[in-house]
Amino acid sequence: MRTLLTVSGFLILLLCGNALAQSDPPASVPRITDADEVRAGHLLASDFMKHEGMADTPQTLKIEQYLQTVGDRLAAHAARKLPYRFHFDPDPSFKSAFALPGGEIFVGAGILAMFDTEDQLAAVLGHEMQHDILNQCRDRLEKELAGRQLTVETVDRLTVDPFLPGYGHENEFKADWEGVKLAAQSGYSPEGAIRLLNMFVIMGQQMTHTSSEAEQNLKDRIAQIQRLIDTEKLARPAERALAWP
Repeated sequence: MRTLLTVSGFLILLLCGNALAQSDPPASVPRITDADEVRAGHLLASDFMKHEGMADTPQTLKIEQYLQTVGDRLAAHAARKLPYRFHFDPDPSFKSAFALPGGEIFVGAGILAMFDTEDQLAAVLGHEMQHDILNQCRDRLEKELAGRQLTVETVDRLTVDPFLPGYGHENEFKADWEGVKLAAQSGYSPEGAIRLLNMFVIMGQQMTHTSSEAEQNLKDRIAQIQRLIDTEKLARPAERALAWP
């Protein structure tokens, strides 16, 4: 499953654009309750951790506690109140992050190693949280239940795989915009997100298979954040040092 994860989530979606995007559910798909969504997300998260052999250690628990601390700071300003939980995947080859329904967020050791400030971490967490806040994860859950003829009572038959692909150009840009805005409302500098995206541009240029379209996609996202800063007159405080345990 981690093979799929390396081509999904925050980092690789930035590099690959819409290649893995899925469409929103049709209007005929019935809505589910928040409680149903949270339960489904918990089941999916538990199944993923079991499948990947993720076991708690004193160090991973400390890292998750730090992720939760930063995530809770963002959640305090979130438009949608969910029991957000932030999980650390210690696989160094997992250079990404992804969201599951109900506020379950996974962050890989590979992408954590790229951050040099807490503001960059907040930008990624904010982006992933917006997939839940904007109901993108929820819509996909409803689509999967309808398409597989499942109900909330049989949601345990779902796997995490359908939630790994991206959400399309427009939705990913929305998650960027609202995620950076959420981080800024929580006291973080939007400059962290810009520096992180610029690093991804450089990384993409060093990859022989990165298309010019993917590079332009990254540059468009940087430009969008710069517009957000100007439009919302976002503060640019000094970035915070990482506080890894």
